[in-house]
Amino acid sequence: MEYVKSEAKHSKTAYSALTVSGLSFLSAVLGLSLFPFILSPIAMIISHLSKGRMKVRHFAAQAATLVAILAFIINGGMIALGVYKFKTDPQVRNRYNAVMQEMYGMSFDEYLANVKEEISIMLPETQGK
Repeated sequence: MEYVKSEAKHSKTAYSALTVSGLSFLSAVLGLSLFPFILSPIAMIISHLSKGRMKVRHFAAQAATLVAILAFIINGGMIALGVYKFKTDPQVRNRYNAVMQEMYGMSFDEYLANVKEEISIMLPETQGK
């Protein structure tokens, strides 16, 4: 006899996946950049697991997957936009420098220069023969 969970258990799992993906979308829209990268994959996994041995996934599980993917894309776009604005807009860069100067005693540019110095790899000089 094949074991199949009841439809109610599948729909509960599907709605929980939809809830997690909704939280992921909300955090992506609010600009909380770490949470969508954690919550979106969790929502997709829960959505996939909600199918169980049924032939078709619940509508809420399909919606959860779509919302999680959308949250992931929005979050990536917002991070890319932030990096672009930091690189190209002097006002944004000056704000970062001022905040870092107040908090840590060095500007963000000085901090990046120090990090580049510490991480840089010195290659040995090759001798030509």
